[in-house]
Amino acid sequence: MEFDATFLIAAISFVVFVFIMNKIFYSPILNIMKERQNIVEQNFKSAKDTRHETENKINFHNTELEKSRDKARLAVSETTRQLKEERTKEISEFKENLFGNIAQERENLKNSALEAKEILKDNVVDIAKEISQKLLGSSIDSVSINKSQIKEEQG
Repeated sequence: MEFDATFLIAAISFVVFVFIMNKIFYSPILNIMKERQNIVEQNFKSAKDTRHETENKINFHNTELEKSRDKARLAVSETTRQLKEERTKEISEFKENLFGNIAQERENLKNSALEAKEILKDNVVDIAKEISQKLLGSSIDSVSINKSQIKEEQG
C-alpha cells in the first residue's frame, strides 16, 4: 500500500467533508434535538407542577367540603334537637291543658249531678203526689210523707 498525494487529498477532503457536514447538517440536527429535549423537559416539569397544584387544590377543596359537611351536620343536629325540645314542650303543655280541662269538666259534671239530685229530692214529694192523684184519684196528703223523711232515706 502506497501513500501518495491522492491519499492525502482524500483524507483532507474527508476531514473537510466531515467538518462541513457537521456545520451544515449535524449541528442543526443536534440543535433541534437539544431544543426538543429542552421542550420535553419543560413540558414534563410544567405537567408535574400542574399536577402538584391540582392535587393541592383537590386536597384543599376536599378539606373545605368536609368542613362544610361537618357544619351542615352540626346545624341539622342542632335544629333537630331544638325542634324536638319545642315539640316535647308543646306536647307537655297540651297534656297539662288537656288534663286540667278534664279535671275541670269532671268537677263540673259532679256539681251538675249534685244539683240535679237536690232538685229531684225537692220535687220527689210533689211528683209522688201528682202521680198518686192521677192513679188513685185522691190526694196523698193524708199519708204522712214529708220532704225531710225522703231526704233522710236517700242520704
